[in-house]
Amino acid sequence: MKNFIQRFIVSVPILKRIALFFLKTKYARKYKLIFGKNSYINDSIECEGRNFFSYDSSFVSSKIGYASYIGANTKIFKTEIGKYSSIGPNVRCIFGQHPTSKFVSTHPSFFSRLSQVGFTYTDVQLFDEHTEPLDESGKYSIQIGNDVWIGDGAAIMEGVRIGDGAIIAANALVVKDIPPYTIFGGVPAKLIRKRFSDEEIKFLLDFEWWNKDQEWIRNNAANFTDIDKFRKCFKDQ
Repeated sequence: MKNFIQRFIVSVPILKRIALFFLKTKYARKYKLIFGKNSYINDSIECEGRNFFSYDSSFVSSKIGYASYIGANTKIFKTEIGKYSSIGPNVRCIFGQHPTSKFVSTHPSFFSRLSQVGFTYTDVQLFDEHTEPLDESGKYSIQIGNDVWIGDGAAIMEGVRIGDGAIIAANALVVKDIPPYTIFGGVPAKLIRKRFSDEEIKFLLDFEWWNKDQEWIRNNAANFTDIDKFRKCFKDQ
């Protein structure tokens, strides 16, 4: 009965808008969220609070950590995002794969049982179109770490993990895992440089400042302007 009611609401535009309004109001009050005009969420999201969803954005069946935000016209699906991450505008998650070698044709009718175009030539699935979920719960197919910055127009393939502190340049196509505290750009995305030395990266990954409480971060925010200063202040903590 619940699924029938949900399908009915979705099928009627005015009811869909009303349901979305009340859902966003509920989440905004509970988690102190900010929603831009025409932003969209569903009831399968998880939020840690203080998140911002810019105008025309879509956040569906995903999880977002404390203080992270997504930019205008960004579409996020089945993705787990850490804390303090900045997801720029026009970012896309890409799902579904086609064979690129051995198979004569890349058309799904030759390898998929799903009949995407209304028919198929095979009774068995001959090629894995989707990667396995990355988390233990089986919910998320893309993982974005803490303190990650993803630039305008970047696209991320399913099955990818982006490490803590990484930066993805504008319009990059991310097709493989991104190590922590590196900068990647291009199509496909390649390493541009590391943000810090290996020693500094290890310190930051061990320290995990994003898991500190709000009072600690607020009191120490002035030390975030310089990695040398940061390490000196907290080397014994």
